[in-house]
Amino acid sequence: MVREALVLDSNDDLAPQLAKMLSDNGYVVRVLATRERAKIFEKEPVYIHTLTENYEKVVKEIDFSHVEVAVFPSPNEMLNLSLARLAKSQGVPMVVIVARSASVAKQAEDEGITAIITYHCVVSRLLRMLNLKFTRIIPIKGGVALLEMLVTSDSKVLGRSVGELEEETGAKIAVVRDDGFISAKDAEIQEGDYLIAVGPQEDLQTLAD
Repeated sequence: MVREALVLDSNDDLAPQLAKMLSDNGYVVRVLATRERAKIFEKEPVYIHTLTENYEKVVKEIDFSHVEVAVFPSPNEMLNLSLARLAKSQGVPMVVIVARSASVAKQAEDEGITAIITYHCVVSRLLRMLNLKFTRIIPIKGGVALLEMLVTSDSKVLGRSVGELEEETGAKIAVVRDDGFISAKDAEIQEGDYLIAVGPQEDLQTLAD
């Protein structure tokens, strides 16, 4: 069965990054973007729904029957909430907004809409909530790099301890779990952990593979 995701453009790099990750994880992605911003998404395999001043009219024209997740991360938290309510009314199982204030976040949560406040790490929260496979290695300097990875049910690091992985890779490793930061050497890696490691790039590549 086709799985679809709906993403509102964020006017920065967040929405394109999220659209790519959802697409890489097998979702058919529909993006809501203005005509000017639509070109940002042209390299990604997504459907563009061009936004006009009447945002709700555009959204109402979308077939929500296969949409499993809708994410509204624009800078306008009231727009995010309004469109989220519309998606929720159409039966979308998971609806997420990015909010800038605790009051809007509470309104959303009270209505069964998941809210991520902007001072949290939006991308890592979404990755863990949606259980999207994600691995990224960023070279820092020389042979040293930063690894970011979401631990999924088929990951080879599952059940291993932070200390074990540090010994094997020579890297410094920690995980983000339920918004907490864990670096204890005896901590076991669990499904849904957002793993962060800094160390030799070759060893991190082996860990990522």
